[in-house]
Amino acid sequence: MKPLRIAILTPTFLPKCAGAEIFHHNLATHLAAAGHHPVVIAPRRNVREIQARGWKLSYDLEGYPANVWSYFKRSVPLTFWLNRRALSGLQRRHRFDVWHTAVLFPTGVCWSDWHKHSRVPGVVRAVGDDVRGLPGYGLEPQVEALLKNTIPRSPMIVALSEGMVDDLGTLGVKKVHTRILPNAVDGERFSKDIDRAALRASLGVSPGTFAFLCVARNHPQKNYPILFRAYRRVVAAYPHQDLRLLIAGRGVPTLRADAEAAGVVENVGFYEFGASALGAEIPVMPPQGLVDLYRAADAFVLASLLEGFSSALLEAFAAGLPAVATDVTGIREVLRAGENGLLVPSGDAEALARAMGDVLASASLRQTLISGALATAQHFTWPRVTAAYVSLYRELMEAAAPQ
Repeated sequence: MKPLRIAILTPTFLPKCAGAEIFHHNLATHLAAAGHHPVVIAPRRNVREIQARGWKLSYDLEGYPANVWSYFKRSVPLTFWLNRRALSGLQRRHRFDVWHTAVLFPTGVCWSDWHKHSRVPGVVRAVGDDVRGLPGYGLEPQVEALLKNTIPRSPMIVALSEGMVDDLGTLGVKKVHTRILPNAVDGERFSKDIDRAALRASLGVSPGTFAFLCVARNHPQKNYPILFRAYRRVVAAYPHQDLRLLIAGRGVPTLRADAEAAGVVENVGFYEFGASALGAEIPVMPPQGLVDLYRAADAFVLASLLEGFSSALLEAFAAGLPAVATDVTGIREVLRAGENGLLVPSGDAEALARAMGDVLASASLRQTLISGALATAQHFTWPRVTAAYVSLYRELMEAAAPQ
């Protein structure tokens, strides 16, 4: 089969290092490795920053006039007209076989409107919080209206979990126009032989310390207050055990005050990995420093109120960490209680602390969960997920071809 020319349209990209940016960098890298020709279309400012860093990417970049998205607040018709012109110009120049659009708003809305006129095949990938949100953090009325008026026109929406498919239904998207494709993990990076004692020492984790790791940005959906309350209970229940909670993610250093208020700041380490943590020439994500944290930890914990599909949980599985996480959409689809982790009710600090204590106290339980975690990670490899996307692209191209 001939290689595909694939447009990957994203509203934000490197050097920002969040989930969507990391996923699409890795997807483009693996598509290129498979012989295809992906072009990441990102805001011009991101393209300029990448070029200034001298990063050597295996895929091409194309700048997009990101300011045209801001016109939604001024005039919806004008915004759609500007984006149609921009997208049509890119299509004429590159003759893409298929488009892959990241995030429902603003890119998914604009691409779905353009597709109505162009009929070029493509897919829009939802990430989770672009479909639903917490009270006070949900979709703005204008955005929700735009989604309902445009997203159902897309030939295919990629969801990360069954729960997201249900959420997409509230926007008018029919199940027949959805496909579940999960996140992926490069297991080899998390399983290479290392001097673990030296690694832990470099992070200030002593040989007798039991270290819990949480990888999540500082956002209400990650529910750090509950995590700190649960960790305080664990510390109190095991006074003779040296404990440590390692927290990594965007904005987590600002959680220090919350940890201090919970009385656990002495036992918590905060780590933020931004663009400065990436390589000088070829960016490898997640950053090696974050991989090292997984390798140094003894267990993984996540107190989220909701998830699209947790890449951090996959990374924990790949590192062979027993996991404790909340029973919410985006987690329950991959974490099987008693097999590769422990599930607890969302928002229940006591239940979370009890499960963390069970993992801490039982070596046999840890070994069972570790075996299950490693087996689970093997189902979410990048070659497998990349091949699934290519298969979907070809399916959409065939459906759009003249009969």
